[in-house]
Amino acid sequence: APPAPAAVPAPAAGPGPAVAPVPVPVTGTWTPGGSPPATGTGIRTSVVRVSPETMPYLLDHCFFPQRAGWPDVADRWPVVPATTIVQHLMDTARRAAPGRVPVAVHGARFEEWLTATPAVDVQVTAEPVAPDRLALSFGPRARATVELAAGYPAPPPDRWRTDPAGERAPSHTAAQLYGERWMFHGPAFQGVTELSALGERHIRGIITAPAAPGALLDNVGQLLGYWIMATRTERTVVFPVGMREMRFHGPHPAPGTRVACLVRITSLTDTVLEADVQLSVAGVVWAELRGWQDRRFDNDPHTRPVERFPERNTLSEARPGGWSLVHERWPDLASRELIMRNSLGGAERSEYAKHAPRGRRQWLLGRIAVKDAVRQWLWDHGEGPVFPAELRVHNDDVGRPYVTGVHGRELPPLDVSLAHRAEAGVAIVRPHTPAPGPGIDIEEVTDRDPQAVASVLGADELRLLHGLCAATGDSEALWFTRFWAAKEAVAKAEGTGFGGRPRDFVVLEATLAGDELTVSGRLERAYAVRCAPAANPPGLTDRAYAVAWTTGPLGPTGIPHEEE
Repeated sequence: APPAPAAVPAPAAGPGPAVAPVPVPVTGTWTPGGSPPATGTGIRTSVVRVSPETMPYLLDHCFFPQRAGWPDVADRWPVVPATTIVQHLMDTARRAAPGRVPVAVHGARFEEWLTATPAVDVQVTAEPVAPDRLALSFGPRARATVELAAGYPAPPPDRWRTDPAGERAPSHTAAQLYGERWMFHGPAFQGVTELSALGERHIRGIITAPAAPGALLDNVGQLLGYWIMATRTERTVVFPVGMREMRFHGPHPAPGTRVACLVRITSLTDTVLEADVQLSVAGVVWAELRGWQDRRFDNDPHTRPVERFPERNTLSEARPGGWSLVHERWPDLASRELIMRNSLGGAERSEYAKHAPRGRRQWLLGRIAVKDAVRQWLWDHGEGPVFPAELRVHNDDVGRPYVTGVHGRELPPLDVSLAHRAEAGVAIVRPHTPAPGPGIDIEEVTDRDPQAVASVLGADELRLLHGLCAATGDSEALWFTRFWAAKEAVAKAEGTGFGGRPRDFVVLEATLAGDELTVSGRLERAYAVRCAPAANPPGLTDRAYAVAWTTGPLGPTGIPHEEE
């Protein structure tokens, strides 16, 4: 058998710890290299304070951009990178075994986000489980086993090779990666300084080692993230959930060191992206990471502009007639969490959390739709960038929505209305007037039983409904849905809703095309209501909707006050 490789002596002083821990009394003792003590002995614990004050570099690892000088850090959502957690675990292992260095990390798993707002104390636990191995946990959120040795193994492995014929130049530069917000990272985590080559199953680049703890390996994840964005159009948001093995062949490169990175894709499914990684300094392999595993989150080309530049883009689509329509293109819970945090400010997130899980989805759709409608109105009238968190949607005593500015954002007097049904949300905004309006509603086109129809429509409306069905050939389900949505839109314009009495609102007439209806209300004798079809996009449950909206009552000349 070949002789065992010689060991590279450990440096006299390794890189500093990610943050100074608060020591907790140690239970038992352990001699590195010897047999591990019985379970429950030799356990070391310490506490790490996670906050923007103790870890200021996390202000450059915030998922969501906000207006410059934004005072609420929680709206930016500073999250501890998985690789920073790994650095904490390695630092803990180093302190637990003086004279030894961490040479590998095995079975790292990351169970949930760890955010820095509000501040949290995390207990880090280290327990010997084998000679030169410590099982570590970072609170309930992460765990791994760290392997220790007297020095780094030598010689390092050979560098991996790639076939230049299977590579192409990336479409972006490293500067564009950050300047165009393909990555959310701030300066402390902006380590990719060259995008060298892109292949069908690999990517190469140069990382200039940042100083922030864990930032060098975080940039590996950025290269992997760029690969999937450059080669796929859907489910391109990825975050680490595990790493099978991370093996190191020397001390951590000093800040400013150029590190060559080669990422090889080993598996890609709808939910998981896996890769192996090799990192080299001056032509010598420093580290190999095997089984890097990212989870893929739901997103599609419609949501990507909002993820990058929420202050200039909307999830909603502006529709003819001056209203907005949004579809829920984020069906899974984790993706919805990201959309929610990009759309709501702190007070609204608290409201969201108070809703029952089944009600949160449509509540969120309504908030997104009305914020998008207001922002689109502001842009149409010359306003510059407006982030979603700069607006807050309230409800008055009777449930009518209204919108205010947050942290210095001033709004003109505006009236808004919103509605949601299944996977769709709609909203409309107009300048404030003392008259009723605007109002909007969306309803799914579906068959109703005769009792339900009769409870909503009076005798004259039923005759009108049946006559329109006969004249147009359209189904009763479609015409009833138009009537229902039109009546609901007027009820919202008057600020009351049906109040259990839908017959108080009467459809007086409708065009054969079904795009214009006249409806009487409680406060005004006639409103002009417009109606348009809508449908879920591919990938969502097949549904057809009727959307009805009014901008207010008819004026003396028989046209809406707004148009007069």
